Amino acid sequence: MKTLFLDMEWGQVYGSYKRHFIPIEIGAVIFSSKNDALILEGKKLRYDIDLVIRRNIINHVGKTVGFSETVVNLAKGEYQKPFTRSYKLQKSHKVAAIKLAQRSLSDLRHYIYALFKKYNISQIMLFGGNEDLNLLRLAGVNTSNIKIIDIQRAIRKEIRYLFSLDKISLIIGFYSNNKFFGSNNFRYPLPERYKYLIKPHRAIGDACRIFVVYQEFYEAKAQFVQRCSSYFQDNQSHKSIADAVN
Repeated sequence: MKTLFLDMEWGQVYGSYKRHFIPIEIGAVIFSSKNDALILEGKKLRYDIDLVIRRNIINHVGKTVGFSETVVNLAKGEYQKPFTRSYKLQKSHKVAAIKLAQRSLSDLRHYIYALFKKYNISQIMLFGGNEDLNLLRLAGVNTSNIKIIDIQRAIRKEIRYLFSLDKISLIIGFYSNNKFFGSNNFRYPLPERYKYLIKPHRAIGDACRIFVVYQEFYEAKAQFVQRCSSYFQDNQSHKSIADAVN
């Protein structure tokens, strides 16, 4: 029985105001605690439709200071297309977009079920996974026999603070290079095919970050809690200095 650390990236149909989301990337880390075996899986979903991709912009201490919005068409390889906030889809295009959204959810369902079957998944680990769970629900993925844990909530219960994945990754010293990914206490080999993909806000990159955060929190909890405390102290000091200067 294995654990699936899951992250999904998605885009909103450009010009749609009814939250029509289409999954575009699935990242998975499959882990067996019995033998510490680690497997990375990922899939890109490319559809011929314009999507709005939103990304958080963070500063040097992991705090979100804004966000970016870009329009892409992944099937055509078009990126950085002009974004107009007032743009609305025509009715005929809305019908086509809904059909494509339904197809994307079917593709998602088949891929997730393939992972369940291939690796005999017994539990899923997410981080701030409300939107991920919503996508799985919309896709009709049955998780009734699978335990689901949101690590963000588990950390909040322990630390009394709701960390973003960006911020907690900074605290634990998450890193990746051409051969390994890991943190202050853990290091794991990186398969050749993924060596350029372990980046924040890429599905496989965030799945790796979720996995390492899990390891730090559950296997090195005392150090984890201490680093969080140090982060609060350091940034409170910086804030006090900035307030004094201003």
